Amino acid sequence: MFTENEGLWLKGNLHGHSTVSDGELPPQKVFEGYLKRGYDFFSLTDHNIYTRYECEGLILIPGFELTCYIQDKRVHLNLLQKGTKSLYEHGQRFLVETHDQTMAFLKKAQADYLIMLNHPDWSLLQYRDVEAMDCFFGMEVFNYGSEWQDRVGESSHFWDAALMDGKRWWGVATDDNHNGYPTSLGWPFDHVESDSFGGWVMVKAENRSSEAIIVALEKGSFYATGGPEIYDFSVQDGVAHVACSPVNRIIFKGERRNYARRIGSGLTEFSAALRGNKEYVRVECIDAQGKVAYSNPLYL
Repeated sequence: MFTENEGLWLKGNLHGHSTVSDGELPPQKVFEGYLKRGYDFFSLTDHNIYTRYECEGLILIPGFELTCYIQDKRVHLNLLQKGTKSLYEHGQRFLVETHDQTMAFLKKAQADYLIMLNHPDWSLLQYRDVEAMDCFFGMEVFNYGSEWQDRVGESSHFWDAALMDGKRWWGVATDDNHNGYPTSLGWPFDHVESDSFGGWVMVKAENRSSEAIIVALEKGSFYATGGPEIYDFSVQDGVAHVACSPVNRIIFKGERRNYARRIGSGLTEFSAALRGNKEYVRVECIDAQGKVAYSNPLYL
């Protein structure tokens, strides 16, 4: 997946909102907040409207969150722009109301945009609702806003169902921040209800650019996290190895419940022979507060 000496670690949020749709802070205030918290990149994905901004010091990936329909299920998808070319104009709005309209929209967009399945648990989806889809680069395995506020943002079981069915969807963690709480009492990000800074991706990119970030996202050179860090994850001669920040549990997962685990305090590495895994292995690192880092699967 990656090693300590290859590339550059960059931290980013790929799902956030502003007053352009249903967020409570204007775009520049959102960008300033993430820049101050040490983020390297951000994608403002307001609902059903394409926007493009600039912010000094923060790499911005243009995108939007599309409300659409797959069969009869209402689904939210993020579209993240791959390059400088855009199919849309700043401020362009979208209305997609049927399954056929969704398929036509995605078919036109998928060459120029990464398409991500958002918060399947919040959307009341089951895997069978989207199993026919073949255009997703990834899905939200952790949506902090949905988890913090409603306890429906952790979707690793949904992700495993897709992986076991042969889907090669990468796992993404995001904030989906709306900042929908009182902001008149000081700096809004310090509010107890804040839905910012709780889920992000750490990308191993060749350089500090949106182009390199997109390439890393496409090939799965990143991990999703709500706190713990993964420094190294690899498989050699049938043995999986991970190095991470101090955690209490490390669990290797594959198809058919082929688990290997280590439980303790302050764990920073774990190696284990694969237990019958034939297709893939991934790792979850869980700290004392229950915060999780999810690697992408390594295909064997």
